[in-house]
Amino acid sequence: MEPIGSTNVFDFVAKPFELNCADYEVKAASIGHGRAGAVFRCTISPVTDEVLKALDAAARSEDVIRLVFPKQPLLLERIQVKRIEPGRVRLAGRVVDPD
Repeated sequence: MEPIGSTNVFDFVAKPFELNCADYEVKAASIGHGRAGAVFRCTISPVTDEVLKALDAAARSEDVIRLVFPKQPLLLERIQVKRIEPGRVRLAGRVVDPD
């Protein structure tokens, strides 16, 4: 039994920000490959101000985000978020191997 207030390392592992792509229009999706690895880009809409703030926060803090697609979720790091117009963003990030 662990004492109350233990410092178990698993207590500090943050779950990545998750975006369920079935809830959005995902357009112009592409994957490119370069020296830094595979990069996924797409345009997502409609995006609420709350989701935009969460994506911006993830980009600033260099957090990993999880894009949930029906067949295969993608983990992205080093994300870039660019607001194209109200409710529409361009998202890019390096694909992370989930294993």
